[in-house]
Amino acid sequence: MTQLGNSRHRTRPDYSSDEEEAGFSQSTVVRYRSKVKKYSDKADFPLEPLYQVGETVYLSVEPVGPYVIVSNDFQNQTYQIKRLDNGERYPGAVPESSLRVPGS
Repeated sequence: MTQLGNSRHRTRPDYSSDEEEAGFSQSTVVRYRSKVKKYSDKADFPLEPLYQVGETVYLSVEPVGPYVIVSNDFQNQTYQIKRLDNGERYPGAVPESSLRVPGS
């Protein structure tokens, strides 16, 4: 095919070479950083959860219970609980602020 017949296809410039490789230098110093917001106050150290696994608790949002703590999510301060009488798990994580223990 002649050059005129090939006019509908992309052509490579004459100065382009397939053998050329992109070069980079091993000695180039690059610094990386993450995108974060700066906070004026430092983060608090992790505290021990208020409620322990196996402890009997009541929900403040519903007058039902008792529940028993099955597991806790330390960072989010949430708990997985199940009913003490029938073992049915509560759907979803319960925040620490919604739990109550019986008064002594």
